[in-house]
Amino acid sequence: MIGKILVPVDGSKQSDKALEFACNLADKYDATLHIQHTIETTLHEHAMSLGFTGYAFRLIEDDIQQVGQKVIEAATKIIDRKYSKVAATEITYGSPTENILQRTKDDDIDMIVMGSRGLSDIGGLLLGSVSHKVSHLADCSCVTVR
Repeated sequence: MIGKILVPVDGSKQSDKALEFACNLADKYDATLHIQHTIETTLHEHAMSLGFTGYAFRLIEDDIQQVGQKVIEAATKIIDRKYSKVAATEITYGSPTENILQRTKDDDIDMIVMGSRGLSDIGGLLLGSVSHKVSHLADCSCVTVR
């Protein structure tokens, strides 16, 4: 049974395609959507390592938060067009993989639907993608949309 679907979003075309796919599933199975956007902490750490002052860093952090909110708003517009039920939206900070996996446990998620987003050849080999890591570590069903 599919009752709760988690859709991690990042504003990419692949993410939008995954969200539309999840909307179709949610409508078919009368499931609710849980939307999550993660702001990677490496962005914050990188800004600090460049020697930004506290004030400049706060401006960067505010901008990042606003971008995250816009990603959530864009996702909500897609959902509204598809007539699906949204149970929750959330902006988190940290590792996308860890936050997605934690959310599946906290909210007893039945399925994760996420976009496939390619890294460069070298980056993909060294780091792996979030969708790849999640699909191997999650306790629930995972669908990767291309």
